[in-house]
Amino acid sequence: MLAKKIALNTIISVAGRVLSTGLALVSIGLLTRSLSRADWGEYSIMLTFGGIFAVLADLGLYQYLVREISREGADEREIASQVFSFRLAASLLIFGAAPLVSLAFPYSAQARWGIVIGMAGFWFLSGAQVLMGVFQKHLRMEKVALAELAGRLIQLGLIWLAIELQLGFYAIVATFVLSAAINFLLVWLMARWRVGLHLSFDWPYWQKIFSVSYPLAISGVLTMIYFSPDSLILSIFWPAETVGAYRLPYKILESLIFFPAMFVGLIMPVLSKTAFNDRAKFKQVFQKANDILVMLALPLVAGTFFVSPQIVDLLGGGNYPEAAVILNLLMLAVGVIFFGSLFSFGLIALEGQKKLLRISAWGAIFNLAANFILIPKFSYWAAAATTVLTELLVTILMLAAIKKISQFRPSFSVLNRVLLALLPMAAFLFYFQQSNFVFLISGGGLIYLAALYLTGAISLGEIKELIKK
Repeated sequence: MLAKKIALNTIISVAGRVLSTGLALVSIGLLTRSLSRADWGEYSIMLTFGGIFAVLADLGLYQYLVREISREGADEREIASQVFSFRLAASLLIFGAAPLVSLAFPYSAQARWGIVIGMAGFWFLSGAQVLMGVFQKHLRMEKVALAELAGRLIQLGLIWLAIELQLGFYAIVATFVLSAAINFLLVWLMARWRVGLHLSFDWPYWQKIFSVSYPLAISGVLTMIYFSPDSLILSIFWPAETVGAYRLPYKILESLIFFPAMFVGLIMPVLSKTAFNDRAKFKQVFQKANDILVMLALPLVAGTFFVSPQIVDLLGGGNYPEAAVILNLLMLAVGVIFFGSLFSFGLIALEGQKKLLRISAWGAIFNLAANFILIPKFSYWAAAATTVLTELLVTILMLAAIKKISQFRPSFSVLNRVLLALLPMAAFLFYFQQSNFVFLISGGGLIYLAALYLTGAISLGEIKELIKK
């Protein structure tokens, strides 16, 4: 019964997330067609600022909430209320500081006011995000997915209305705030109904929470530093138009990296359970997962090289042709992130959190240094290349750490068969690359799957076996 509940929850959550991502990409397509390159760039700067301050506002509270309310005999109502209240108060101060920090950057008045307005939306999203812990405990994450989907639908409708009425840049930013507020309201109402959520301001309790959660907060900040500063640094040395050209393909990267994290999340329980009790099974499951990620990542990266101009044209309305090459570079990072997701979860299962923290620190140092040195001269090319190199460095270090802890390193022997399966797919995409985008994606995908089956890279039975575990 529990397994069926988990499966249903996962299916609905993933479907909701896929639909939400699709709606977000449609919204981007509308924005890039209606806003000037400078306006889209300044909207992207607002999103970049908000994303960075959202990590700062996290404070490790989501992970703390999930852990604490899952303990035997925990007072779920009081813990959730205290953590939620702490998040609202702390994030209000943190997001409130963002407009002040923006004064130190060479932004236009419109960009700065966009940040002022947009931070309200990120405050709402931050409040909704921490409450996800309540639904995760009760295996009702589909409710969160549906709330996010509702917010995306409303945002899409509001963006369309703002464009039709020619309301301008600030109205576009306001659509983000309103959709985030509705998302927050739905999640808050459902959490209140489930656990009796209420506001509770208890300073000593908040100090206790932070004394436990701050290591998670530090880890999140380090991850943000090695993953997210490129757009911000780009905005210091280059005009908003350049930032917009980079953020367009980067939004695709952000949309895609959810999927490996979701896949690895499904097998994380068995990795945690077997890491020390049954090392042979741990290695077996880890290897199967690695093989599947090879089969998913390589066609995604290789296929994008043939269709990137069409992808960028669909999202950018023909206004950002240079973004196609940037997308090709960033897709290399996506391919590496597929394996980084597995290796980071594997390290956590092996209780290698301290090693993971040090690796994140090295990634942050390399990323900041490379971006500050290279971006002033090479613009978004440097930002994209640094993203690839940083992810590669971090992933290699994680693989080395897993080898040191477990004396196990996953094999990439399946790579030969996957590369063989890619050949007919690549030939199809090359020959028909001027054809309809949907035809290319569906045709290329079917050819690859057929070739993958013929090479014997993996059987359907093996995939079912992995899921059952």
